[in-house]
Amino acid sequence: MTELQLTSIRNYLLEKKLPIDILLEVQDHFVSQINDLQKEENLSFDDALTKTKNSWQNELKPYWNGELDLQDRSKLLRNINRNNFWSLTKKSVCYTLLIIFFLFILSKIASFTYFKYVFVTVVFLLFFYPFINYFRNWKEFRLFNEYNDYILISVQEYTTLFLGGAYFYFRFFAEGFIVAEHFQMFFVAPDSKNLILGFIFVFILIFASFLAIFSQKIYLQRIEKVKPFLQYLKPSN
Repeated sequence: MTELQLTSIRNYLLEKKLPIDILLEVQDHFVSQINDLQKEENLSFDDALTKTKNSWQNELKPYWNGELDLQDRSKLLRNINRNNFWSLTKKSVCYTLLIIFFLFILSKIASFTYFKYVFVTVVFLLFFYPFINYFRNWKEFRLFNEYNDYILISVQEYTTLFLGGAYFYFRFFAEGFIVAEHFQMFFVAPDSKNLILGFIFVFILIFASFLAIFSQKIYLQRIEKVKPFLQYLKPSN
C-alpha cells in the first residue's frame, strides 16, 4: 500500500475524532480489510476503501445518544470509554480493598502508636506516587497538552485525576494521625458520622490514587506506539 493510500485512510479516521491509540488499531484493521478486498474481489483501492468505510459506518459515526454528555461520540468510542472506566474501576476497587484489609488487620494487632505511623506512611505513599510518576515522566505526559486538539490515549483523562484532589492530599498530610484514629475506631464503633466520613475519605483517596496509577501505566505503555504518529498531527498553538 502506498503512502498516499495510507494518508487517505489516516485522514478519514482522524475525522472520526478517535483517540490516537485506538485510531492506530482501527487503521490496521482498515489496511488488512482493504488488502483482503483487493485480493479476493479484485477491487481498486478506492472501491475497497469505500466498501471498508461502509462496513465500519455504524461503529465510527459520531452521534449524541441523549445522555448528559453532549459531545458527539461514535459507538466504538463509547464502548471503549465504558470498558476503560469499568476495567480501571474494578481493578482500583480490588486494590483499595486489599489496602483497607491490611490496615484493618494491622489496627487489630498493633498498638495505635505503631498503627498511626504505618497508616500515614502507607496511605501517603499511595497518594504521592502518581505525583512522582507524573513529573518523572513529564515529557510523555505533557504531550497531551501539546496536542490537546486530539486525544492521544483513551485513558489519559484519568492520569491527572490526582491533581484535582491535591487539597485533600495535603489536608491528609496535616491531619493524618486524626484520620488514622477515625479509621481504627470505625471498625470498633461505626456509629459516628465523623468516623464514617473519615473511612469514606480514606477509601476515596486510595481509590483515586490507584485509578491514576493504573491509567498512568497504560498511558506510558501506549504513548510509545503513538509517538511516531505525532508527525501527522498539528501541535496546539
